[in-house]
Amino acid sequence: MFAHRWPLHRSSPFVLLRLGWMAFLLNHVLPAASIECGKESTNVENRLKSALLCQGYQADVRPRKEHSQTVNLSVSYHVLTYDFDVSNDLLLVDVWMDLQWTDDFLHWDSSKWGGIERLALSTEQIWFPDFRHFSSFYNPEELPDCANPKCTVAENGTVTCLPVCSMNAKCEADYSRWPYDVHRCNMWYGTWANSMDEVDIHLLDVCLARNREFGSPKWSIVSLDKSRSVVRSSDNYMYTILSVEVMLVRKPGFEYVAIVGPILILALLNVYIVWLRSSSFERKVMLGLSIFTHFSYLKQLEWTLPYNGDTLPNCMIFLLCSAVIGVALLILTLLNCWLRMRLNRNSITGSFIDRLTGSFSQSRVAELILAADYLELNYKVTQDEKVNYWERLAKLLDRAVAIVCVVIYVTLFCILIPYGHEIGDANGVNCYISA
Repeated sequence: MFAHRWPLHRSSPFVLLRLGWMAFLLNHVLPAASIECGKESTNVENRLKSALLCQGYQADVRPRKEHSQTVNLSVSYHVLTYDFDVSNDLLLVDVWMDLQWTDDFLHWDSSKWGGIERLALSTEQIWFPDFRHFSSFYNPEELPDCANPKCTVAENGTVTCLPVCSMNAKCEADYSRWPYDVHRCNMWYGTWANSMDEVDIHLLDVCLARNREFGSPKWSIVSLDKSRSVVRSSDNYMYTILSVEVMLVRKPGFEYVAIVGPILILALLNVYIVWLRSSSFERKVMLGLSIFTHFSYLKQLEWTLPYNGDTLPNCMIFLLCSAVIGVALLILTLLNCWLRMRLNRNSITGSFIDRLTGSFSQSRVAELILAADYLELNYKVTQDEKVNYWERLAKLLDRAVAIVCVVIYVTLFCILIPYGHEIGDANGVNCYISA
């Protein structure tokens, strides 16, 4: 029908004109079901239909005069509307297919029939290929059959049918980069009854409707690919299988702001807490609040993030790691408080720890680490921090934990927080239509 490839930067008036002409024919010509064989008619078109269909035509026999000849079926595949059912990993798609073949028994000379070059006939009256979707996740209450289309027949016997079908298929879902997740959905088509020698199928084009009203508010198709294979049955007959691969990506605007945003804020909260003095009251209170908030938000994400599939969203792994870091910070804070309590005891000058912390504090790295003050509003530098080795050790531990915490968060952010789709070797969409 409209099996023309459209570049992204232009459209084709010829395709639109052809589509409109076909729609006019299919909607304004009487169907063949109204023909009654053996009944005379003054209408030239009805007489032509009677001559074609009432002279021994058999709709259940392949339209070839020689049994050994193959019917070549060409298919153009046009995706109109689509959506993705996250709960079932199910692609929902409405497809407009263009099926064409030649019927040896539907020929006429237009000059002898009032210049009629095309007829609109019902699929119930002519031979129609047993072309079907193999991989449908079928649900009879929700998935209607393809609309029984009218077909146009040209005077040279070329039959063109345009069925509109609602289909679905299970997808290879990957939620690891949620909300920038990418899903690949494969649909296989072929014939049940006819082997390759009887009906040979060729997929010409796989196109996507460019109309905005047909698009999905949450999903975008970034790639449409096709392939053709041949399989051998147990009785050594060859069958043609057509494959259409659809690659979907999520439009992540809302999810990124509403879910990933708070996760990053909780991570920044831990980074701020780690720069507080371990003995301060604020650090203990904020660590308790942080741990409670992390686990509460993990529970809340149970109702938001996809719960099916083998892949866990990386942003949820990031949040879980952040919660573990919060618990580890609480343990280290209590340990550091115990070290600071040693201030009440008499320090042993010349001890191994004293010599170790003293020599380290004189290095340039230690000067930079110890020079920064804590982030408490009422924090004041005391003389103990300069002369007491337990206090110096506690401050060094605070600084070391803070640096390690920042490094871990930066690494987790680079590895687990997505900031774009990973399409890989996708071929893109090479054909567009305006329906």
